[in-house]
Amino acid sequence: MVTCHKALPPDGVCSYEPLPAGAQVPAGQGGIQVLASTDAYFAVRDTTGKQTASEHVNAITPIPPGDYQVVLNGSTHSTSAQSKMLTKCKTGAVLVNGKTDEYYAALDSATRQLASAHVASALSLFPGSYTVRLNNSDVGANLQAGALLELKPGTLNVDVGTDEYYAVLDGATRQLASSHVGRALGVFAGSYLVRINNSDAKAEVRTGESTNVPAGTLVVHGSTDEYYAVMNNAGVQLASAHLEKPLAFVPGTYNVKVNNTTTPVTMVSGVTTEVKTGAVVLQGSTDEYYAIIDSAGTQLASAHLGRALSLMPGAYRAKLNNIAMTVQVDAGHSGEYQSGSLTVRTAGSDYYAVLDASGTQLVSKQVNQPVSVPAGKYSVRLGNNSRPATVTAGQSVVLNW
Repeated sequence: MVTCHKALPPDGVCSYEPLPAGAQVPAGQGGIQVLASTDAYFAVRDTTGKQTASEHVNAITPIPPGDYQVVLNGSTHSTSAQSKMLTKCKTGAVLVNGKTDEYYAALDSATRQLASAHVASALSLFPGSYTVRLNNSDVGANLQAGALLELKPGTLNVDVGTDEYYAVLDGATRQLASSHVGRALGVFAGSYLVRINNSDAKAEVRTGESTNVPAGTLVVHGSTDEYYAVMNNAGVQLASAHLEKPLAFVPGTYNVKVNNTTTPVTMVSGVTTEVKTGAVVLQGSTDEYYAIIDSAGTQLASAHLGRALSLMPGAYRAKLNNIAMTVQVDAGHSGEYQSGSLTVRTAGSDYYAVLDASGTQLVSKQVNQPVSVPAGKYSVRLGNNSRPATVTAGQSVVLNW
């Protein structure tokens, strides 16, 4: 007694009809055909999940009678094959029709990626509900048999002349995608946050439209091999760059910091804002360091003698071996100041001290070793003996003891 296979009933996707004349199907088998408008291949799996056949869409693949799962671009549909019968299955297609050189993906209800395609190329899938994702922006897609669903994303761009990247974030500040400035990103319609150098701007993207986020360029000029930082109004550092390297920010007010000296700036869309620093250098002949302090006595920066420091224009004091001298910093200029040096020459390995007019010790050094100090009158003490010394800028004073 032969048991006949009971086929699954036809539905809105798959139907049954006699095999066409001339179909290359072995005796006793049936055929499965997947109709699609794109260039793709489908697979046939048995009830254990094993692939038993594959074929180009719109072609017929022979298959023994039984129940199967047909797979196309990761989407599936259950159907049956019958002897001498053709199982004909329809598909739908989705097309993300955008202008960017990017790829989109189709996901199932469990957000599992099924397939991907280049923007402006269609994907064939079995009818059903899917999520289409472009740069992590999602939109629902309900595909119907025999129909093409066209989705039109918009684009986001930050068009400035710097060599940097911007990011696109969702409402929960989760980064979705990033791109080089001047290169647009495709996203589906919605509200986004665009971030460049940690400065943020809200952006509304509409279907099929291009949204350009305004930004300005900041350039901090300086002659030294140093970096500047940009802070927001709360004092939080947003970005930093080498002097002369431009940074882009969304319009707003910021503070620029160089060696702990600051100046406010206002960034305007499409405008390059330039900040000019000046430089100061304290020259000296010894292997020592000088510091720059503000009017309150707070140290701002330090450097080796002979190495310049960039600062915002203003009046400061240079401190060398606890002796301060007034220095002026002018925008676009480098101010050079000279120190002098003292040496006590004598036999032995004792230390000598340099004192100011009030008798306060400023610095000590081993005999026969020079020490740099600003020009001025000092007292030099070795043991219980003291001598006066006048130091001239750029000159070396030697005291033979």
